[in-house]
Amino acid sequence: MKCACVLFGVFLFSSFHFQANAQQARENFGKNRIQYKQFDWQYLTSENFDVYYYDNRRKVATEAIQYLEGEFDRITDLIGYPPYLKTKVFLYNSITDLQQSNIGLNHTEFNVGGETEFVKPYVEIAHPGTVDQFKEQLIYKMTELMVNEMMFGGSLKDMFQNAVLLNLPEWFIKGASGYVSKGWNAEMDDYIRQLVRTKKINKALKLTGDEAELVGQSIWNYIAEKYGKSSISNILNYARVIRNEQKSVLITLGISFKQLISDWQQYYSEMEEKVNQSYITPLDSAKVSNRHRKEIIFTTVKLSPDGKNMAYAENDRGRFVVKIKSLNNGKEVTILTSGNKVFGQDVNPNVPLISWADNNTLGVIGVKYGEYVFWLYDLTTKSKLPRELDRFSNIRSFDFSGNGRLAILSADFEGQNDLFLISSRRDRTRRLTNDLYDDFDPSFIPNSNTIVFSSNRTNDTTNTIVKGIKTIPANYNLYLYDLDTTTNVVNRLTNTLSKDYYPLALDINNIYYLSDQRGIVNIFKYDQSTGIYSQVTNYNSSIKEYDIDFTNRALAMVMDKGMKEDIFLTKPFNLNRQVFTPATRRKEVQQAKAIVERRKQETAPQKGLSIKELINSRLREKDSVTQVTPVPVDTVGQKRMPADSIDTDNYIFEDEIPQPKDTIIAQSDKVDIDVNIDETINTEDYVFEDEATRSQPSETFLNRYMKAREVTRIRGPFPYEPKFTYENLITNFVIDPLRGFSVRLETQMNDMLENYRFFGGIQTAFDWKSGDIYGEIQYLPHRVDYSARIDRKVIFWDANVNQQKYTWQKVEVGASLPLTVRTRITLKPFLGYTRIVDRGSDRSPSVPPVFLPPAEQFYAGSKMELVYDNSLTTGLNIIEGTRGKINFTHYEGMGNKQASFSHAAIDIRHYQPLYKEIVIAVRGFTGTFFGNAPKSYVLGGMDNWFGNKINENGTGNPLARIEGYNPNLIFTEFATSLRGFDYATQYGRSVALANAELRIPLIRALSGGPITSNFFRNMQLTGFYDIGTSWTGKPPINSNTSTQTRIEKEGPFTAEIKDFINPWLYSYGVGFRSMMLGYYMKFDLAWPVENYKVQDPRIFVTLGFDF
Repeated sequence: MKCACVLFGVFLFSSFHFQANAQQARENFGKNRIQYKQFDWQYLTSENFDVYYYDNRRKVATEAIQYLEGEFDRITDLIGYPPYLKTKVFLYNSITDLQQSNIGLNHTEFNVGGETEFVKPYVEIAHPGTVDQFKEQLIYKMTELMVNEMMFGGSLKDMFQNAVLLNLPEWFIKGASGYVSKGWNAEMDDYIRQLVRTKKINKALKLTGDEAELVGQSIWNYIAEKYGKSSISNILNYARVIRNEQKSVLITLGISFKQLISDWQQYYSEMEEKVNQSYITPLDSAKVSNRHRKEIIFTTVKLSPDGKNMAYAENDRGRFVVKIKSLNNGKEVTILTSGNKVFGQDVNPNVPLISWADNNTLGVIGVKYGEYVFWLYDLTTKSKLPRELDRFSNIRSFDFSGNGRLAILSADFEGQNDLFLISSRRDRTRRLTNDLYDDFDPSFIPNSNTIVFSSNRTNDTTNTIVKGIKTIPANYNLYLYDLDTTTNVVNRLTNTLSKDYYPLALDINNIYYLSDQRGIVNIFKYDQSTGIYSQVTNYNSSIKEYDIDFTNRALAMVMDKGMKEDIFLTKPFNLNRQVFTPATRRKEVQQAKAIVERRKQETAPQKGLSIKELINSRLREKDSVTQVTPVPVDTVGQKRMPADSIDTDNYIFEDEIPQPKDTIIAQSDKVDIDVNIDETINTEDYVFEDEATRSQPSETFLNRYMKAREVTRIRGPFPYEPKFTYENLITNFVIDPLRGFSVRLETQMNDMLENYRFFGGIQTAFDWKSGDIYGEIQYLPHRVDYSARIDRKVIFWDANVNQQKYTWQKVEVGASLPLTVRTRITLKPFLGYTRIVDRGSDRSPSVPPVFLPPAEQFYAGSKMELVYDNSLTTGLNIIEGTRGKINFTHYEGMGNKQASFSHAAIDIRHYQPLYKEIVIAVRGFTGTFFGNAPKSYVLGGMDNWFGNKINENGTGNPLARIEGYNPNLIFTEFATSLRGFDYATQYGRSVALANAELRIPLIRALSGGPITSNFFRNMQLTGFYDIGTSWTGKPPINSNTSTQTRIEKEGPFTAEIKDFINPWLYSYGVGFRSMMLGYYMKFDLAWPVENYKVQDPRIFVTLGFDF
């Protein structure tokens, strides 16, 4: 007894230092990842990073690892933490490829208690299609990993302690990562002003997901602007030590957290007031999009050339639709639906893309089965002509020529974003640009063979060697490309430090485009004849997508209003409108920093130099400057274009895109250098330095050493080898109806990509006699998922006199085929063996005990299962969506057909959100045993029920303590939850059960700010109704078909009495849930109703989540 108490104390203590699922260590349902391709991984290694890649993307991996190493010191200095281990970075060619990864599959951060999850230095990054966003993603993922390791990693002791004692809000970690990687960017600036405008900034700290990241990014930005960037590392380090972010703010900044949030709100509120003085809000009357959820984004909007229709595309977390809306009568028709809605994964926000080829033909580019597909939809015949674009990893935008026979694409080919010309009817492609710069948003200028596009290039050559992605700027300007020319030179239109993109040309002289030149993205107009641009719109929210029908003077826009995207249509629209707005605070700070940085760069070489040294330095720089020789477009394997103009009506394509094999060689050329230094920067007409000039190293010994170190530090490539590491460690308390209070220990191991997984565990009762041992390995890298599992289950059962040992051992293999990310079918054949042994009595009998001979039975069988899971877990015991399961299992008695039986069951659950995380949850379950030796269901009670009671009376009760063996015991199924009743209140071969719960997270629903207490944050009130019945034979439709047998004894007489009763048991009541002592506890007060009589209320105390 003393040993048992000590053991209980040890496990109780350890449970408070873990975080896990006390009732189920793993989900019973679960989503899927579908692999459409195989990944042959290799990796490069450096001092701080291992970068993994596939499909001959070594060049991209090299650029990534060089950029990460170059940023490593800056990031670690900013957050004040160096990582313990080398970071592993997995580079995917696209988001579509990333969605095939198994990492994080069915992982949930909302656990009941008892799980320690080990922080692993792995990150996955999908190439977004542009260098600018690629650099941003690299920094974001690296920072997020470092901050998570800083807070939850370190030594094993730190992991145990931080898992339960450190509970940081979502905005704290994600916001820090967002700020370090993106700074004060336009997206965050827009979002915060929207929060202020909609009066929702007071509740900003309660937001989750991407919204929490933007809020946190703005808070960290305010801290950096007001108190300096050094405060960031101080706050993070103090939060790790004292395990409280609010106290760390007080210690670091000297003000309370409440005061910080008040100052932060006022800071951005004042900016919004200034913006409102010069900017306007789109009219509600101009909104043409239908009512929709805020998760839906509009990827593209296009007006037909005749102005009669508007096409637009919706993306709902990966599931997209394309619709055409008549502008005459407002009717809509859906022409295409594709993709899969995913949760917890990145989705491509640019898919699908649409463009009109003519008045009756709409082009659509989307993703299907992991590859890009180009559809041409005919409005007259309602037919779709598909074509695969499998050469490209990412497609950013496209546009048709005037006759619709050609299309210009901005696409990613082998990790490089360039422009491509394709035929709309035939499989022909021509590459137009070929360098590391980003070229996107191309469009044809009417009545010409000229293309206008946006790019972050710093020179006018289309085939340029760029020394590393770090040198590529983040600003974009407009360029012209003439299809009639044979040279590789483009014509620059705008020269600004802003982002100018999405050009639409009225004619060769007048080009409209989007720009964040004043801080908020609005429409600008550029007049090529005069070289003058003007601002056309002054909306207070950035324009995300737009299109102009110049003939009918109509403007369609996608903008945020009221915290969600909508489509607005303005008609007629004044194309010649001119407005001027002052720059936002963000833009003013950005321009000031650019000026300071430029002055530092210009004055740094002169410090400490004599006149002679300065002259020699200038001469060396002049002699060492190189300029890239233009490389013709046909270096990708095509013939040189003829000098005469292109006939776009009868254009004949050359060879399709081959693998580029030519080596681009830079030749030396001398240029003059202007020694004068300008005091200011003209941000309206900024002239970029030559790329080669900016990338020249200085002649210092330190720089020569760093350059040599940079070249020699990268080694590889090496092949990927699966290596198993621990994923987590779980301790559970399990209250088993047959074995009593038990402890379960479980661990999970997998390789870095989680293609190979191992689960193993042991469960033991406190009598050390009963328990489980199990282990499972999963093989997941291909389309079909395979598994193998072994189980051993032991039950010690006290019969009337003797103790009996029931053993069930099973070996099982399985194969699962995901049909979608939500649905899969599974087949699991198995071999099983039961053994029952009479162990005699532990009491001292007056006569020698009689032992029954052991009973053994071998089984061969198979389990088939259909699983659907479209649910999303948003909090502890808070789920949204639908999930369900249908399964059938057959046990064939080997050598004894009379022992064969089968089992079938259906379990369907739906969780409907009502208001502010208030959810109504409903569940329906039914199952049946049949065959030669059918087993039984027992109805009543709850899982993990403290102080549970079992009904052992009644004829045929599978839990009755009979003197002989009970072959039903091993396979008996407990049907729960039916609150207010004992286990086995009813029993039979079949069962039906339904539950309904109203779940109210009380404090979260009422509170307008963050909730620091784990107890109050997860407090939940429930109202419930349970109803169920169990039967053998015909279903109990009414009381005439249902009887209850009771045994009455009077003297030497025994009588069996059958009562006609209401077959349905039901209960209703209220409950309370929250985290206590590291575990999720439930308290329910239930009023059971049996045979139409309401019984006395009963209190149930249980561990774990509801259904």
